[in-house]
Amino acid sequence: MRARATLSIVATAAAAALTVLSAPYWISAFIYRPAALAPSAPKACGLVGAQDVDIRTGSADHLSALWFPPGDGAAVVLIAHGRSANVCTRASTATQLHRDGFGVLVFDYRGYGRSSGRPSEAGLTEDAVSAYDWLRLQGVGARRIIVLGQSLGDAPAAQLSAARPVAALVLVSPFTSLPGAMADRLGWPLLERLPWRHNRFEVAESLNRLHAPVLFIVSRQDGLVPYANSRRAARSARRPRWLEVDGLRHDGLLAAVARDGRLSRALATLVPKGG
Repeated sequence: MRARATLSIVATAAAAALTVLSAPYWISAFIYRPAALAPSAPKACGLVGAQDVDIRTGSADHLSALWFPPGDGAAVVLIAHGRSANVCTRASTATQLHRDGFGVLVFDYRGYGRSSGRPSEAGLTEDAVSAYDWLRLQGVGARRIIVLGQSLGDAPAAQLSAARPVAALVLVSPFTSLPGAMADRLGWPLLERLPWRHNRFEVAESLNRLHAPVLFIVSRQDGLVPYANSRRAARSARRPRWLEVDGLRHDGLLAAVARDGRLSRALATLVPKGG
């Protein structure tokens, strides 16, 4: 009986170790949740008034994007959405920001919506940079661009902001990195210390190199990103600001703070009109 119990313990420990050590490889199957959009999607999802634009990336992919041009002197919000979103699921947020006086560019990563290609960690960052460069070609100054990342989009948003001059960075449901968030969520510190070379989605590392102000929008009831991990991410920023909201879950957090005006009020303090 003791031998069987010992074997059972050893087998369980081995299975747990294998799961932890192989995490950098199997986790990629759960990261991306792209959904296609029909050509008529922009009007169908309520984005009437937005310009339908095509953005070319350095690797020759075409990104589908929707553009609300700003008024004179207004800041422009560049939205990098999460892993299962697209321009239609961010329609209400983009529309509300535009009503509140901001220009807005919301784009779909490669493989999402009507964009060509297949998503990847490096690809998402290249897509965000390409969207930023498109804005600059439209004459939008760097000091008027606010980059907003949400969930998985926090990583390309932070990496873009560390590579290009921006007025401010906004992170909704912020995290240090994918292995860091998983380690805090599961209580397995070893996950963060593994030689995890792919699908790291680093955020904190980029914040260390960023001089612009960073607004962290968090909820203790997020349910996906641990609050403690968001706090750790904020410690990496040189000029952090904190907006904590109560009772909101991960999936509805961005839409809720846009709908009730808290997002626009916070953005206005980051880049005053005409600044």
